[in-house]
Amino acid sequence: MSTTRSLLALSLLAASWVASASNWQTVPGESTLRFVGEAQGESFDGGFKDFSAHIAFDADNLESASFDVTIVLASADSQNEERDELMQGADFFDSAAQSKARYRATRFERLADGKFRALGELTLKGKTRPVALDFTWQVNGADATLDGSAALSRLAFDVGIGDWTDTELIGDTVRVLTTLHLRATSAP
Repeated sequence: MSTTRSLLALSLLAASWVASASNWQTVPGESTLRFVGEAQGESFDGGFKDFSAHIAFDADNLESASFDVTIVLASADSQNEERDELMQGADFFDSAAQSKARYRATRFERLADGKFRALGELTLKGKTRPVALDFTWQVNGADATLDGSAALSRLAFDVGIGDWTDTELIGDTVRVLTTLHLRATSAP
């Protein structure tokens, strides 16, 4: 009887830790970070193959939430070799000089329909600008899923300089779409 109670107490303790966990890391190979842009009136999309996200999030405690995402710019892939080479050059990402971008958020809002907004800053090519990420959050035991989207101005980060600033040639607005599959790493 005593062993049964001990096991029950241990099970309840473990379940409460999982339910209250607020620190999360991406599950390798199961998360995506995509972008959608427009070139000469045609939509194109791509993604970053190499990025990491450290998420501290509890839907009931937004004040202590934070996102810290690092993106390796050279991992951008739009399924078009010529465009991918151009993106890595000095006129666009300049990944030889600035190899990473970083998104950090420490302010969050609860929106309607179970959605949230991260009010963060993206640093890209040495420029830091505010970027809001709207997202949904689902927890299933020790796993969580974040589905989010943001819109940003590429020109605000000097992505596409010189002749490439022509928005008839390449649209200014880039949509960022992410699905993060996360695993709890510790209790708050």
